[in-house]
Amino acid sequence: MTRAVVVGSGVFGASVARELIRRGFDVTVVEQYAPGNVRSGSGGDTRLLRFAHGANEWYSRLARRGLELWHELEEESGERLFEPIGIAWFDSVDGAFSRASEATLGRLGIPCERMTPEEARRLFPSLGGDDLRSVLFEPGAGVLYARQATRALARGLPLEHGRATPEQPPEADIVVWACGSWLPSLFPTLVEQRISRRDVFFFGAGGDWSGTPGFCDYDSAYYGHGELGGLGVKVAPDVAGDEVEPDTLDRTPDPAKLELARAYMRRRFPSLADAPVVGARVCQYDLTPDAHFLVARHPERPSWWLVGGGSGHGFKHGPALGEYVADCVEGLREPEPFHALGPREPGHGSLRTMATA
Repeated sequence: MTRAVVVGSGVFGASVARELIRRGFDVTVVEQYAPGNVRSGSGGDTRLLRFAHGANEWYSRLARRGLELWHELEEESGERLFEPIGIAWFDSVDGAFSRASEATLGRLGIPCERMTPEEARRLFPSLGGDDLRSVLFEPGAGVLYARQATRALARGLPLEHGRATPEQPPEADIVVWACGSWLPSLFPTLVEQRISRRDVFFFGAGGDWSGTPGFCDYDSAYYGHGELGGLGVKVAPDVAGDEVEPDTLDRTPDPAKLELARAYMRRRFPSLADAPVVGARVCQYDLTPDAHFLVARHPERPSWWLVGGGSGHGFKHGPALGEYVADCVEGLREPEPFHALGPREPGHGSLRTMATA
């Protein structure tokens, strides 16, 4: 039996470990904190699950497969992990991303609907903004309960607590380094990722906001969802954040980012202009220059695999990415060229807003 160690129990690591176990590998997961820890990129309350990725069919297909596997995990765990509330894409400039997404989703047979601002007002108790030109609605998309889903993925995995490093690596036939925001510090000469802070806010709202869709405002760079799971209405400014160190980041919310969120609420959801803050989170994105994932062999240690670069759009793909990585480990396929190590051209337009969670 092939012995494998997966370093990291976030959504990528836990997904890879589960899939390798399913294929008969003897797997141990090494984790420095705990699955779903708030210092990890997988430790937030919610994450959007959307199929729109511009013209990039690969990620749309992976998101669709991911949702199938999330549903399987729901059945296995007996937990509700996904809320099928849909996702609305707000176009306030040229709408190039949503038009490309609409064409891609049409080719793949994934439902979507183009709405005028007037038609889209049926989706939300209030929807405003003179800049709003049209809305692309994905009815089959929705929201995952991220921390709960990560813990469900990791439940039952053989787990050892500790911090593995390349200088003191685990002994195994295969090592998968799925370390999220810690990957570039472990492999600084190989992995180009920027670890960037994001502030997320939850606002108190009435029951009429319960179950309203998630939303991505592509041009204004905001995302969130309606009242869900008792958390409140989520609004996150998706502007570039400071580079941070995940172990020591002070996760006190930034008042300036709160003012950005409030200004957006006043414009886009007028009835919530004065809604109270009922919660806040500070998280981080592990951003590659082009927002593509990293799935590659270590150039000097062919039994090591480097997996990461969620770039703010990775969570939804987790279980499906686990299948993909396991295929690569077994030699059933080669990683996609756009997941390779090496220089990448900056750009994100085909994959995310600034970085839709």
